[in-house]
Amino acid sequence: MRSLSAARGGASIAVVAVALAAPCATAADRTPAGEYTVEASEGGRELRVEAAFAQAPPGGLEFDDRMGRYARDAEVRQGGRWTAAKIDGDTLAAPSCAREPCRVRYRFSLEQAARNEHSRNSVSEQQGAFLAPPSTWLVRPGRRGPGRFRLRVSTPPGVSFATGLFPAAGDAYEAELADLPEAPYSVLGAFETTRVEAPGAVVELALLPGEVAAGRAGVLAWVQAAAGDVAGYYGRFPVPRLLVIVIPGGRRAVGFGTTMGNGGASIMIWVGAGAREEELRRDWVLTHEMVHLGLPNLPRAQRWMEEGLATYVEPVARARHGHLGIEEVWSDLVRRTPQGVPGSGGLDANEGYGAIYWGGALYWLLADVEIRERSSGRRTLEDALQGVRDAGGSIAVTWPVERVLATADRAVGMKVLEDLYARMARSAGAVDLPALWTRLGIDDARGIRFRDDAPLAAIRKAITAPPGGPQRGGRLSGGSATPPP
Repeated sequence: MRSLSAARGGASIAVVAVALAAPCATAADRTPAGEYTVEASEGGRELRVEAAFAQAPPGGLEFDDRMGRYARDAEVRQGGRWTAAKIDGDTLAAPSCAREPCRVRYRFSLEQAARNEHSRNSVSEQQGAFLAPPSTWLVRPGRRGPGRFRLRVSTPPGVSFATGLFPAAGDAYEAELADLPEAPYSVLGAFETTRVEAPGAVVELALLPGEVAAGRAGVLAWVQAAAGDVAGYYGRFPVPRLLVIVIPGGRRAVGFGTTMGNGGASIMIWVGAGAREEELRRDWVLTHEMVHLGLPNLPRAQRWMEEGLATYVEPVARARHGHLGIEEVWSDLVRRTPQGVPGSGGLDANEGYGAIYWGGALYWLLADVEIRERSSGRRTLEDALQGVRDAGGSIAVTWPVERVLATADRAVGMKVLEDLYARMARSAGAVDLPALWTRLGIDDARGIRFRDDAPLAAIRKAITAPPGGPQRGGRLSGGSATPPP
């Protein structure tokens, strides 16, 4: 999970946005290790779940932490008939499942879980719409193993279902069974849908109860602009399908945002009732969250790479489309990256805000500058990230950091990200920031001013150049922008 509190810098409506993709043609040809069939009750308040496992589930069957208490009437299929099974805490006790393929069924109360838990990480309710990832209401093997799961959800009239899981053939969704504990968000309830176009994707919006002053048109424009900015940076939208849940609430125009992948892609983001169109146009949080979609999930020690990429790319992507001033892009980097200079143990060992957000942003900035400088402007950080994307990397999958770095470096034809990671991630790295800003032609003595005669001024200009502009820069002079070994 990648999350961010919006601490920087009406119509009755909440929004679910889904970027649609074609179903996977091969998904139906594979027999899943687990198959779930779910029926929602009136209003989506209760779910009837049936789960079938092709092999004995390793580690037995378990619910998410604290979720077993909201399941009842559990049964296991034995000898051609259903017999009662016990739910003990978060364990569904079915002894026969330890020896052979098994089928179980139970009821799960979303309404009771939302009322008691009211957690954005597990389950909550927004005026009759229930927000919860599938891991909240699906029992699963106690130990992760190989194989995929398939999910089908049916709803009564007036109730809809949307999920960040990628679609399979027909009306099913499919992902790796090992991804189920961190699978993307889902929503059940009554909501109206509409669509907007985005580069490389179709975005479907579902309107739920709640107040947003900007109204339907303002929210549509906001989602479309953020998707366009991010697609412009990555070359196309970084995932084929996205679920975005926009939740009215809070005092800020745009509040907390959080992103989940693993088998799909989803974003939840809070919008205040008083949010006006001009405030949504100035928002950076949704763009930040969408940038996360282009990088695979990494181990917790590399969270700074995930958050740092979004912190660096978001203002650049917005500036290229005229949604943020270029002076503001560089002002934030100049004034905030000193918080992130690697301390003892390097960025992998530091979990403070400065290291995670601004240390990470500094890493990606230095990588971008060095790639451009060493290639005389022919290669950029975008090329490295597009290489990761083209190799199948996105928030929908989990990669070790070594694979991300090697794939990115291979895409630009030089070893930049791996070497920079070795210097900044695992040890204290001295970074001469004043020298970097001087070479880029940035003067912060009395407000941000630019010098176009600086050695790397062409790189500075290219980083924020609009689409069709000189984003790859010209031939450059000077030494490396990375920390010394």
